[in-house]
Amino acid sequence: MNYAYKEKLYTRKRNLRALILLPVILCILFSSPFITFAIDPYDVIESGPPLITDEGILFRYKQKGESPRYVMVSGDFNRWENPIFMKENRHGVYVLLYNKEYEKAIVLNEGKYTYMYLVDGVWVKDYLNSKSVYDQYGTELSYFEVFTPIILLKNNPVKVNHNKYIFYYENVSAKNVYIAGDFNNWNPFSLPMRKNKSGIWEVELDIPQGSYSYRFIVDGIHRKDPLGMTRVQDRFGDEVSYLTLPFE
Repeated sequence: MNYAYKEKLYTRKRNLRALILLPVILCILFSSPFITFAIDPYDVIESGPPLITDEGILFRYKQKGESPRYVMVSGDFNRWENPIFMKENRHGVYVLLYNKEYEKAIVLNEGKYTYMYLVDGVWVKDYLNSKSVYDQYGTELSYFEVFTPIILLKNNPVKVNHNKYIFYYENVSAKNVYIAGDFNNWNPFSLPMRKNKSGIWEVELDIPQGSYSYRFIVDGIHRKDPLGMTRVQDRFGDEVSYLTLPFE
């Protein structure tokens, strides 16, 4: 058996293995509700359970038979407040990419999140999602699961309750991050931040009503808040982040 023939045979076997594995990979990828790359909602062809992407949560609904007049969605992810209209794309699929355009911040921790669709005024479960639970009234609700916290931010901080706020800072390569400002007399070491499962640094602070200047200290270097809406100059002429609480 000469070298050229053996090389041709090896290439044929390698291509055959690739053809066998490709459908398996595609099946795993598109049957999973957890996709880490961006998806254009208007290119979605089929209905299915929500997809969790880098840009938000993608809901997709396509009714069997005649297309409905309108479709909305609501659930734990938006605290069951104000169902959100979904848009029909060119394939007849109603889609919604729930991202930070709808709220100042989306913070979904690990757990189950129930939801339902409002189709022409009637609440229905997601018929293509096999995961469901019953609420206290006996209504069947669809749900999706979050295994790694989803944090999509428009600006800092995120209000928890009354005087409690969470500040976030994204820097995956940082070894340590602190926050310092008027609220802790600019002590550079008293408020360490911790890295959560999403790789984002966070700290929860109890801050009374008022106006505050602050900065992050990243591996010993002072940094402005990239999510801060306002910046001012301190008495030394350096630019710092600035906020007024209560933060709504």
